[in-house]
Amino acid sequence: MLVALVVLTQSPSAFAASPGQPFRLEYWAEGHCPDAIEFARQIQTRAPRLRPAEADEPALGFYAELVERSGSATGRLTARTPDGREVAREVRGATCDDVVTALALIAALAADPSQPVAAPPTGAARVQPAAPAHRVHDDLPVGELEPPDPALRWTFGVGGGLSFDSSIAPSPGYGLGVEFDAEGKGGSALRPMFALSAIRAAAANTETKAGDASFTWLAFRGTACPLRWPEVTPLFIRPCLFLDAGVLQGNVSLAGVSRDQSKSWFAAGGFARVEALADEVLSFQLDGGVTAALKRDTFDAGSGDGNAFRVPSSGILGRIGLSYRFQ
Repeated sequence: MLVALVVLTQSPSAFAASPGQPFRLEYWAEGHCPDAIEFARQIQTRAPRLRPAEADEPALGFYAELVERSGSATGRLTARTPDGREVAREVRGATCDDVVTALALIAALAADPSQPVAAPPTGAARVQPAAPAHRVHDDLPVGELEPPDPALRWTFGVGGGLSFDSSIAPSPGYGLGVEFDAEGKGGSALRPMFALSAIRAAAANTETKAGDASFTWLAFRGTACPLRWPEVTPLFIRPCLFLDAGVLQGNVSLAGVSRDQSKSWFAAGGFARVEALADEVLSFQLDGGVTAALKRDTFDAGSGDGNAFRVPSSGILGRIGLSYRFQ
């Protein structure tokens, strides 16, 4: 995913030398799309009177959103007047390059309808009909649109990982898990991700005063990660909260007597995830956090010699994972 936020500015001296129409650009894109600098260049090529706005001066604003997937691309351009009114137009095409070319033309016309501009190649992209479609402002020949389909604002992933948890046995348990997730797309740090995982772990046989104990653990985990920071870089951090439900099975043996027990497992906790994206589809993850047991069961050999293990009130956990993101 390519995401960029650009606010073009210029020094006071350059502003004095270039009295053209000021503009600002906010740009967000997913897929193999041109970057924000290229989009701004295409707009200014078609509308030479445009210049980057100075820090706080009133300016025409453009907000562009582009998505390319499965052999097609969609773009939406919102033009914002200095007095705060907004209008938008949506374009569809075969590639993101075609859509960017069409949106740059629309932006140039919005800035200056009387300025001759070069049209994009015939058939490169087509403008979606807007209902109602009419000119809201003489300087902005664009039509109003309904908000885009919310389904376009989510991506999905599937992956697995190696994990450990110190709270499931007298010694840390190690295991494997699979994870399915959905991530909301946007242009800010508020970029939620929700995941559902299945994890199975085992702890080696451990000698205790009340017998030798070994454990296996199976749990389902629901995770919510509300933020991604920084949002626009391939290396970022997510703070996450989770809730576990599952089964903890233990075997305790003492003086030739062995006892198997199975107890329900409920826990909650949080962790920080450091994540790195490669080629926008492969995600490498490193998690570290704490877990708090909501149910503290005991395990013993049934001989009256005490407990071999009691689930602790808290523990630490970690995970190394890899996932594939569907675009």
